Amino acid sequence: MEWTTEQKQVIEHTAGNLLVAAAAGSGKTAVLVQHVIARIMDPKDPVKLSEMVIMTFTEAAAQEMRDRIKTALEEKLRAHPDDAALIREAGSIQNASISTIDAFCKHFITENYAAIDLDPGFRMGDPGELKLLQGDLLEDLLEEEYAAGDADFLYFVDTFGRGKTDAGISELVLKLYENAASHPWPEEFFESCLEEQEGQGRAYLCQQLRTTLEDDAERMGYALTVCTEEDGPASYVDTIAGEQQALQRAASTEHFEELISKVKEIRFDRLKPTKSPRKGWVTTIRDEVKKDVKAIAGMHVGLDPEEEKKMAEGMKRSLRGLVTLTQKFHARYQEEKEKRHMLDFSDLEHKALEILYTTDADGHRHPSALADDAARRYREILVDEYQDSNFVQEELLRALSAERFGRPDVFQVGDVKQSIYSFRQARPDLFLMKYQEESYPKIELSKNFRSRNEVVRAVNHVFRRIMRPSLGGIDYNEKVALHYGYPKAPESDVLDPRYHSELLLMEASSKQSETLFDAQMSKGEAEAHMIAQRIQRLHAEGVPYRDMVILLRSLGSYADTLVEILGADGVPAYCTSNEGYFSTVEVETVLALLRVIDNPQQDIPLAAVLHSPIYGFTDEELAMLVAAFGALQSILPPAATTSKDGTLSEDAPHASAVQSDDRPQAPDTEASEITDPMEEYQIKMDTLPAALREKLLRFIEDLQHYRQMSHYLSIHELLYRIFDETGYDRYAAAMPAGKRRKANLDAMIDMALAFEKTSYKGLFDYIRYIEKLKKYNSDQGEATIFSDQDDLVRIMSIHKSKGLQFPVVFLSGLGRKFNKQDLNDAVLLDSEMGIGCDYVDLEKKVKIPSMQRAAIRKKLAMDQLGEELRVLYVAMTRAEEKLIMTAAVDRIDRLLDKYPDDLSPLFGTQLQSAGSFLEWILMAEGREKLERTGADRNVIELTEYTLEDLQRTAKEHALHRVALQDVMRQAVASVDDRTPAYQEAVQALSYVYPQEEATRLYPKHSVSEIKETEIEQFEVAHASAAQKGWKLTVDTSESNPTGLRPESVAQYQEKAGAEVGDAYHHALESYDYQDAPEHCMEQLKEKLPEAEWKLINPKRFQAFLNSPLAARFRKAQAAGQLYREQHFMKQVPNSYLFPNSDTTEPVLLQGIIDAFFIEDEAIVLVDYKSDHVRSEETLIGRYQKQLELYAEALESITGLPVKEKLIYSIILEKTIALN
Repeated sequence: MEWTTEQKQVIEHTAGNLLVAAAAGSGKTAVLVQHVIARIMDPKDPVKLSEMVIMTFTEAAAQEMRDRIKTALEEKLRAHPDDAALIREAGSIQNASISTIDAFCKHFITENYAAIDLDPGFRMGDPGELKLLQGDLLEDLLEEEYAAGDADFLYFVDTFGRGKTDAGISELVLKLYENAASHPWPEEFFESCLEEQEGQGRAYLCQQLRTTLEDDAERMGYALTVCTEEDGPASYVDTIAGEQQALQRAASTEHFEELISKVKEIRFDRLKPTKSPRKGWVTTIRDEVKKDVKAIAGMHVGLDPEEEKKMAEGMKRSLRGLVTLTQKFHARYQEEKEKRHMLDFSDLEHKALEILYTTDADGHRHPSALADDAARRYREILVDEYQDSNFVQEELLRALSAERFGRPDVFQVGDVKQSIYSFRQARPDLFLMKYQEESYPKIELSKNFRSRNEVVRAVNHVFRRIMRPSLGGIDYNEKVALHYGYPKAPESDVLDPRYHSELLLMEASSKQSETLFDAQMSKGEAEAHMIAQRIQRLHAEGVPYRDMVILLRSLGSYADTLVEILGADGVPAYCTSNEGYFSTVEVETVLALLRVIDNPQQDIPLAAVLHSPIYGFTDEELAMLVAAFGALQSILPPAATTSKDGTLSEDAPHASAVQSDDRPQAPDTEASEITDPMEEYQIKMDTLPAALREKLLRFIEDLQHYRQMSHYLSIHELLYRIFDETGYDRYAAAMPAGKRRKANLDAMIDMALAFEKTSYKGLFDYIRYIEKLKKYNSDQGEATIFSDQDDLVRIMSIHKSKGLQFPVVFLSGLGRKFNKQDLNDAVLLDSEMGIGCDYVDLEKKVKIPSMQRAAIRKKLAMDQLGEELRVLYVAMTRAEEKLIMTAAVDRIDRLLDKYPDDLSPLFGTQLQSAGSFLEWILMAEGREKLERTGADRNVIELTEYTLEDLQRTAKEHALHRVALQDVMRQAVASVDDRTPAYQEAVQALSYVYPQEEATRLYPKHSVSEIKETEIEQFEVAHASAAQKGWKLTVDTSESNPTGLRPESVAQYQEKAGAEVGDAYHHALESYDYQDAPEHCMEQLKEKLPEAEWKLINPKRFQAFLNSPLAARFRKAQAAGQLYREQHFMKQVPNSYLFPNSDTTEPVLLQGIIDAFFIEDEAIVLVDYKSDHVRSEETLIGRYQKQLELYAEALESITGLPVKEKLIYSIILEKTIALN
């Protein structure tokens, strides 16, 4: 490969720091790989891979870099097979430090964990788990703060609280915490937030306002020039000149108050009449300047010194409350993560800094001995995508660099024009500081090898006009512009019409769409139809669908609209999304079912489940249920209550089985006789039609069945059961886009497995986990079932496209407005200017704008616009051969009139006023140039569409479809079903797999699951014949304490009862039998969570400790022969677990044995039960099978015989022996 002069300089660089400014498509990755190979093979001073650190922005980029280096080494080895250095490096490539900066930090702290007393067995926290933990800690912290009643905290809450919840307060704390986490030293960041910053904000704001006024004065100067031209409005000259001078006077002032005063003096008098054709140009400029002046004049609120002092103290007090609360949250969050042996990604960097830096007695921070060792060991630190680094990463580089030893060695590569990750706290100014420092070594790679000349010219023409240091961070001059280097076509001044860049504008209005299509069509939908038509024409010209991509600023619901409309118009498309997963119908349906299983007293999820295809209740049927029962949650029957210790009450057969709150509630302290609710419920059931009644009963049975299973199955196992028993996954697979829908449901299983690896457990927490993922934009995107090789149009976000390239790029949705919602937050944060808020006078109930917040808002707005401009640059530079930009607007003519040509100078205030990508494109190009045709056409060609165009094309497609359908019908009608080929096809399609039953086997079963099945069978077998049928009756027998029909007895267990059982199991698992029984509760208080300890009945626990069985436990423990909570897994034939099955395929059986001990070289097996029963026979009937399975597993695993199988009943307070 032939390298350019600049590329050779990068490849051959061997010593000192270097900043490589690599433009889009400049072959950066290939150059970096060649540079690494050159360092390894340097004949004078070779560098080992183990002496290099290569940091990339993504794992995919790291893997690509590793693969490319490996391939390059292998090629060199083929040419030099005996080169010892090459052989060594090729063998060490897998261990080379080529990774993301997070992965590097993780490896580094794992190697040096002892330096900071870190548990080497730490794990990375799951995003949902971390958000769940943050929410829980904040909730607890806020409760404590309210109870403490600190004055600053309460003042802060009164100032920033929203409505009746603490949601707004929590968001502020998390926002401040995330900003602190992006700082190398969070505690110092918190302290800086409380420093006086009003002066800095005032100075910055004053400078920005002066710049705006200077800009406006220049614009008025241009307007004055137009007035003096031959066809200009000469009668405006004196007025415009006077207004320009007033603007210049205001802009020349240095003090804020004086500036505001002079701005208020500016007067815009009535203009004299004129017939000049160019008067509109002048008045447009003047109106925009007037708007700026009005905004500046309204910024300052005059306050007397006392009021200003009160305002400053009030804001400081509010912010002190916020900062103090966030510091407490930060400390608790770090402490809780330590307890769980868990880190998040920001911890990786901060822990690495903790190792790399030390603080001396005077409080000065300097690199540690470990940092010095690392700096001496590494010969080069290569950082890719340096423009997206942050302050923490910069400190890491400083510690790892040997520059302090006189050997600078940091090799940084990036392009500030492509810095688009400010939401990840990226700091492009770090790149710019070095880029703008004249003495810092730098090389420009500006030659573009990716794109045809038609694309390069369009990009350069747009950004030469609109990118500048104040907006985008850099002046888009000849040095940084793209230079043509496309290898497949020579450079030419004549542009090929086939590859011309295009701007497609759709004029659409709701009123017109109703007239033409008998329905409203949104602008987005109209734009999608326009895109489909252009894609179809390209496809007809021979462009495969897979060569085309549609890029959007953000996906959201519009991506779904695009996929749907493109599909309807005959264009196969799919969306590679990082969002939208949780909003898919199939996922929302299953999540609604899980919510109802966890807590049936939720109307909206309950209605969603009933109305879903799983149960198929119609709107009319739902209305009948509400009419009969009063509310949807009342369709569920009353169930058993609990006694004071949480077990099922002996005296009260009926009570509400479900708590109204999402959280498990403490059991009622009093049992009560309730019989009327059951009779009332029965009467309501009788009012329903028979078919609806049966339908409802089937739902109730399923719900209680799933609620029961949720106590002993893991989440992913519960989902498998739901899919298997309802068939909903198969239903989803049969829907349109069925493969993707089925993949989405499969992804729910994977998500559940990920959740089960976290520190949270159970269905309740799983639902909270999902809610946190949804709330904090951790949506994973729909499951992908397509590859890049499938002939489909891809739809993706601009951010996802970074680093990629495509033959044809549609840059769509250009007319969508920028999202500036964050600028309206009550508290604004900036890493340089600190924190700012407005003053809220709680007595007068008024809000007074603060200078600090206004300054920060202005800076954030400028930073945001700069990033939007860079996002546009990234999008336009993805195209290899053709760039097509699209937008839908209300009135094309009116929009184009605002931007008449590309000759008028563009001022900063104009660029800052843009609300969309489209406005920047039009500012850069201008109407006159866009509408040129023929040989003199512009680098970007404008095509206008209307809804009439769509209607005409739609009619043509409809006629074509009808013709195709006629052809297909004729072809089907001509088929002879008597031919052998037809019969063979029918036979092939009718094939039934002989081992169908084996395909539905679960690979793993738990003993608890088998136990629950046995319990159901036992309860049904012991129910009286009179109880058969659907009717709900009162029954106080021990086999039916709930008063429900026998088929559902075991299903109506109260959640609190399961919690009590868990508490006793945990107590017996951890109890030390060497302690005196009378001290049992003191011991348990130390070992159990408080909530569980309160559920233990001291009398019942002491009864066990005084039993002969406990004495045997005590003896076995002393001899080291007592084993508790023992997990096992064993392979058995399926028919062994399920005798009615003929399938003997092996499956796994897993379980947890409560306790066993070895006595006289034989095993005594013990299982604890907290069931509320009156006889031993009930327990034996329920759990005989369970203990048999345990016994067989123990004998198989230990080789010892089980001589006794015992149940200890906590309720009966006795030991029961099984045969």
